[in-house]
Amino acid sequence: MSYDLVKEGLEKIKSAKHLALALISYNHKSRPMEYTCYSLNFRTDQLLKQTISEMCTCFIGVIDKQGRDIKNYTGANPKNVTDKIHLSNGLIKNQWGNLIQSLNVCDDNTSLNKIKSQAYIFSGAFENDEGDHNIYILSRKNPIYTYKKGRAKIFASKHNIIQEIGEPLVQFGKTFDALIYKGTMYTINNNFESVFNMEYTHKIVCKSSLEIIGKASIINNFEIYKSFALSKQHPRKFITFDKRIIDNIRQVNNLKILVDELKIPYDEKRQKFNLDKQDHAELFTKAICGKTKHNMFIGGICEVQSFIPLKI
Repeated sequence: MSYDLVKEGLEKIKSAKHLALALISYNHKSRPMEYTCYSLNFRTDQLLKQTISEMCTCFIGVIDKQGRDIKNYTGANPKNVTDKIHLSNGLIKNQWGNLIQSLNVCDDNTSLNKIKSQAYIFSGAFENDEGDHNIYILSRKNPIYTYKKGRAKIFASKHNIIQEIGEPLVQFGKTFDALIYKGTMYTINNNFESVFNMEYTHKIVCKSSLEIIGKASIINNFEIYKSFALSKQHPRKFITFDKRIIDNIRQVNNLKILVDELKIPYDEKRQKFNLDKQDHAELFTKAICGKTKHNMFIGGICEVQSFIPLKI
């Protein structure tokens, strides 16, 4: 179903109305969740459509090589999987809204050699029985090559006569990172995470999960575990946090899985886990976040690739 929607979306963008290109500039450290967009035009519609068509062919080719395996985004899917994430998902909802607002007021006055972009987006419109709808393809790539101080000069040859190139060059790459169609983003890599500052939203999700865990009072030295959970790439794991395990963690069968099978230290007198060591904290996190699936209601343990993402 998802694969068919991707193919459908790619056909729609290739024949879309009002096709447009915009460069995207952002600095999430100084202005989180803010974007500035700059419009960029093709000399002919034919060249624009041909460029998009060739990139779409490469995009579906990547998905085919990945076995047409399209899964919900979890932050932990393997590289050979195409992720999908709904635009209403709290991980990207606000950022996407801000990006669209910026697209609606694109800057078309700034000279190309003065633009510092980190990404680009093609947009178009398609029509169905319900009216017009927008469709997008997005890439975390600066397609503009400018002649900054220190860079080697580039020359072109015409009729065997060499001359220096002074105008910026544009190169989009063979394909793009993500297709946005019917309220869902389909992405062949994780490049969209930096475009949408998801390191920030991962931490929001993690902190919300840690509040639930902290209130359950099931961990010795909770602040040590909290520091672990918020460090490095650990916050992204809490996208698939399963509150049901925390709610039922003291049930005998569930506790047995964590203590006897995963060997997580547990103080029976205090009825708390000891997660001071990183290895134990890692195992506990996998247990509650889905990297290691613990079917607390059916029984058994098995490694899985992905889970349904937490809705925030």
